[in-house]
Amino acid sequence: MISLRIGAARFRVGPWQGCRDTAYLAPVTAAATLVPEVLDDAHDRLRRLGYRTVVTAAVAPLVRDRLIGHGYRIRSELITLSRDLADSPRLPHSGRGTSRARRRDTGGVLKVDAGAFGPFWRLDADGIAEARRATPVSRWRVIRSPEVTAYSITGRAGSTGYLQRLAVADRAQGRGLGTILVEDALGWLRRGGARTALVNTPPDNERALALYQRCGFCVMPDRLAVLHRALA
Repeated sequence: MISLRIGAARFRVGPWQGCRDTAYLAPVTAAATLVPEVLDDAHDRLRRLGYRTVVTAAVAPLVRDRLIGHGYRIRSELITLSRDLADSPRLPHSGRGTSRARRRDTGGVLKVDAGAFGPFWRLDADGIAEARRATPVSRWRVIRSPEVTAYSITGRAGSTGYLQRLAVADRAQGRGLGTILVEDALGWLRRGGARTALVNTPPDNERALALYQRCGFCVMPDRLAVLHRALA
């Protein structure tokens, strides 16, 4: 993943899910920086790097509308949920601990991720690294028994926390591992001074949506969108 700066705009760019001809484009700066000239320049640079199509990161409505106005189409949407960390009650904790993920856990994490998400949403090793770098500080945790059966990535930027990724292996569903990871994430965010936690999930992921709502998250009115377009 590389950083691309054009005028006042900045993007993170790399291959999407390892595809050499499909670019992953993550706008980092505000929607107002995504003027047509900047997007045209970004597309020209992506073409020179050999990409033929582009898929964006999940973006908020203002960025979504700018991109749609420049030829992008919505590929998928994500429900966003929020939880107030100061006023919400703490979750009951089973007492089972999580462990810090290490590089040797990557293979097991990717296996769990592939089983928990459909092809479009799965992460590769670069995707895991991108999720960990998306915020100034992050926490990567796993549950092992003895192989990796669940994992989470949590990030914090100022007073806002982000549950970036959470997955539980199919064989370990129903054991409360998701709740353990959510509580671990929220506790870490509280200790770091975060006041709000955000998480998102595809609308058809009913199991994840139910988990987050049980854990005190509330659905927000605006959805995030992943967009795509051809570069030809």
